[in-house]
Amino acid sequence: MKKTLILLALLVTLQLLVGDIASWQDCYVSSVEQLQMIRQSAGTIYGVGYKYFVKSSNGSDFQNIMVADCDSLVLESAWMISSSVGYCGGQIYRPSDSSLSRPVLYKTTNGGQSWTRTGQLEQQTARYIVSNVQFVSQQEGYIALNPYFGFDGLKIYRTVNGGQSWSLVYGPSYGNCLASDFSPGLMIVGKNSPQGVLISANGTDWQLRTDNIVGQNPTLVLSNNGRLIVRTYPNMLYSDNTGQDWSTVDFTNLGDGFSPAGCLTSCAMSALGSNVYMIAGIWDGSSNHRGIIRSLNNGSDWQWIVQPADMPDQSGQTYGICYWGEYVYIAHNLHIYRMHVGPVANDDPTIPVVTDNLNCYPNPFRGSTNVIIKQIDNSPTTVAVYNLRGQLIRTVVNNLKLSPGEHSFVWDGKSDNGQPVAAGIYFFKITSGKYSATRKIVLMK
Repeated sequence: MKKTLILLALLVTLQLLVGDIASWQDCYVSSVEQLQMIRQSAGTIYGVGYKYFVKSSNGSDFQNIMVADCDSLVLESAWMISSSVGYCGGQIYRPSDSSLSRPVLYKTTNGGQSWTRTGQLEQQTARYIVSNVQFVSQQEGYIALNPYFGFDGLKIYRTVNGGQSWSLVYGPSYGNCLASDFSPGLMIVGKNSPQGVLISANGTDWQLRTDNIVGQNPTLVLSNNGRLIVRTYPNMLYSDNTGQDWSTVDFTNLGDGFSPAGCLTSCAMSALGSNVYMIAGIWDGSSNHRGIIRSLNNGSDWQWIVQPADMPDQSGQTYGICYWGEYVYIAHNLHIYRMHVGPVANDDPTIPVVTDNLNCYPNPFRGSTNVIIKQIDNSPTTVAVYNLRGQLIRTVVNNLKLSPGEHSFVWDGKSDNGQPVAAGIYFFKITSGKYSATRKIVLMK
């Protein structure tokens, strides 16, 4: 009884700190599959569970698609390379003899409406599962292959031709893959036996770091904007120099009993730019009550944004989180819920965000779109395009002094190096004098 009263008092305190109760929208419910992950790429948000692929192109209307009519299929991961091409993977086991299970990889060429079993990576001498498939470009991708028994050794595969062929770049190495994240130029895999993190800057040369600061169950990892973020037990750490040095996150402002653990999968953290959202919890001595915390400086400092009492239900069955567009999505107890949190926040609170000085037409667009600016003074102005990870794609206007009034510029859907960018969601940002504005734009192919 005493523990319950303490927990209730803590939750009330957290509500005062966070403010208004979160408003959730129930976007999807199923009695069939529990999503093992939820993520976004190529203008689509999606997840997999059991033998199903669940997707949405607008974030509110989700479609359930059977990948294969096989009751022994268990899907763990998926990645859409473009609006039409993607992969998902997991394992198929034989009910009469689970030791005969094998990893499977499926491919779609029509946006996930149908899937074909590729047969790749299935000739393994031990029992493996595709725990993560992730692409860093349309041609370069990675697969973490997880053994059921640590002595079989985890493996990392790489493709440089869009998945037509895969080559082994790490392993087999004793131990299991606890979590993995692959970003351009910086990849990280958490493992056990020995406990530590594998880090690579090029995808082919991997270094295992097993020092004490990262050697305690690294069950959640993120590579974002050059920073590595790792959840160990019971801490969270980050490194800005490929794991040479680590800093420990101070969670004291989140209250007594705070625990960085909370999600039932390794899909517990999602980032756009320097904004990072994470499933976390409050430990009351017997159970973990899950909520959501947010960092606006790429994992250095965190605040509660959804306290445990304001989650959509109190079952605690939280399987993943995804920050996409202006919403946070969670895969939670056979549902997908979303909550509006606004566009990517500006890390500098002294600059107000002006929302009516920047527009784009057409939106969505194919080929090119017009960027329309309503200039309010003579300040030098910059207009830039960013992707969903907060990476600069194109500088449309670079520190140009404009007269007050309306101005129009064209973005042709290409990056600064002249290469067409992939279909998906991007952000225009205007910075001029003491104001800034951000607009979401959707590129279609």
